Order: sequence, then C-alpha cells, then structure tokens
Amino acid sequence: MGDQSRFERPPGPDRHSRRGRIFVLTLLAVALIVPFGVYETIPVKQHKATAPPPTPPPDPTAQAIHDLQASLQQAVSQLRALQQTVSSDRAEIKRLSDDVTALTGKLEALQQSYASAQQAPEVQPTEPPRQKRATAR
Repeated sequence: MGDQSRFERPPGPDRHSRRGRIFVLTLLAVALIVPFGVYETIPVKQHKATAPPPTPPPDPTAQAIHDLQASLQQAVSQLRALQQTVSSDRAEIKRLSDDVTALTGKLEALQQSYASAQQAPEVQPTEPPRQKRATAR
C-alpha cells in the first residue's frame, strides 16, 4: 500500500495548468476555424473575379509568328543537345585514341623484345653431345 501512495498525485496546481492548456488550445482552434468558415461562405463568383479576363484569340499572322518562335526554340534546344553529344563523343574518341596509341607502343615493344630474343645466339649445352660408338662386328 505504501507503493501506491507514492504514485498518486495530490490535487493541486497541475490540474489548473492542464485546464489552462486545454482552454488555450480550444481558443487557438476556434481562431483558425472561424476565418476558414468565413472564406468558404464567400460566393464562388468572387473567387473567379480576381482571375484575369480571357484574352481574345490572336490573328492568324500572330499565331504563325508564335508557332515559328516555338519551333525555333525547339530547334535551338535540339541543336544544343546535339552539340553536347558531339562534344562528349569527341572526348570519348580522344580517350580511346590515346588508349590505342599506348597499346600500340606496348605491342611494338613486345615485338622488338621477341625479335631480339630470337636473334640472340643459342646457349651451348654444358656437356658436349655424346658420339655414337661404332660397334665392331
């Protein structure tokens, strides 16, 4: 029983502060809901009144000019993409060319090494070759 009395809180200022927090949160909720309710009650026509009026349809010449400008911008962006691709391809070709040049140099060095190894005099064996003995019959 002594353990239960340790966990019980005496009624005091904690209850008042909890009530105060609930009251403040309630006031905050009301303060947020009221403007939202007022905004929703405004007729829809007033919301659309702030939108700009529709523009009249352009004449055919202006439309053709606009279409040409759009096509030109698209062509320019495609040209830039192609230029970037060509530039990266050139860099890749240069790298591969350098790799081929390095490999060619190594191959030539190996060929020279192999050719010089074949031209070197053959090493004589340390024992002279044995001669066949003639058999007397």
